[in-house]
Amino acid sequence: MFNFIQHTFDRILFAVNFILAMQLPGFIQQYSQRIAGHLDEAKYQLNNYQVIADQHYQGDLLLMVNRYQMNSDPGIRSSADLIMNLIDRISTLTEQVEHLLNSDYFYKIFFFIKEIDLSIAKATLVDYQLTVPLHLNAIVTGLVFAIAASLIAHFTANLFRTRTKTLKL
Repeated sequence: MFNFIQHTFDRILFAVNFILAMQLPGFIQQYSQRIAGHLDEAKYQLNNYQVIADQHYQGDLLLMVNRYQMNSDPGIRSSADLIMNLIDRISTLTEQVEHLLNSDYFYKIFFFIKEIDLSIAKATLVDYQLTVPLHLNAIVTGLVFAIAASLIAHFTANLFRTRTKTLKL
């Protein structure tokens, strides 16, 4: 009876892990689209500052930032910090979009795991709807993750049983 329960649990664990891992390509795609949207918005915001630089600083945004930083008004100095943060954000988001949209599949997964922006991932998850994608990347991801999870569960169970038997002796 115990073997039946264990095998049933293994199959359920495999199926759940397979279905969940199949979601990864779709989630990465939606996450990438959200990152691209943030990039577009940041560029739009920076363009507003660029218009001011074009009008008053011969188009030199960094000159405008330097002048803002030298200003005695703390609000103007804070605006300089805001512009520099926006420039840094555009650089970071551009790098992420490049990697997530133009890399091979396995590098996308690696980059996604390594460089994930948790706030954007949470927002993506809120809007994400589970699907059953039938393309090769999703199936391979599902199989690899499900097999790995099953092997980990199997070896953990065996380790636990071996330790239990050793302790009884």
